[in-house]
Amino acid sequence: MLSLTYSNLMPATLVLGAILASWNDYRRHRVPNWLNAALLTTGLIAQCALPGGHGAAFALSGFAVGLAPLMLMWCMKAMGAGDVKFMAAIGVWLGPQQTLNALVVGGLLGGVMAMALIAARRDWRVATANLGVMMTKMTSVKTAFGEFGSVASMAPSGQVLPYAIPLSIGTLMVVFTNFFGWWEAL
Repeated sequence: MLSLTYSNLMPATLVLGAILASWNDYRRHRVPNWLNAALLTTGLIAQCALPGGHGAAFALSGFAVGLAPLMLMWCMKAMGAGDVKFMAAIGVWLGPQQTLNALVVGGLLGGVMAMALIAARRDWRVATANLGVMMTKMTSVKTAFGEFGSVASMAPSGQVLPYAIPLSIGTLMVVFTNFFGWWEAL
């Protein structure tokens, strides 16, 4: 019989959360607040229930690692707030090191997925124009943190990647490599 332990609960919760976040981001370009709140709350409860008393600090440091890098992207209007909250909630479950691993894997996958979408759509001209907009956006603090070149302004062109998808895949890759003990072997 399968027991209800953290090592069983965490993968099950994150698989379900990742599927729901990815589906909602793909269909609606939103990661719902109720999902982020549920992941955050259940993660805090699970971490605080662990013996040893270090669960809350572990959860909060994972939250910070999930939040901080993506918060900068949100401030620059290059990413939606739902994606930022989603990764912070994932961080509560994973802790700081595994959250950082998930961010790196998810970021690399996001780049690969973006290039694959561009190639599949053969939108090299639009992608090059968008790259020019992003480069121009970074020329000053005013434009970097302004509405110019924001996700909202590029969304109508269909050139916005629902970022919960690569973040979810990166998270699940880290979760399963840990669950099966592969991460330590890498």
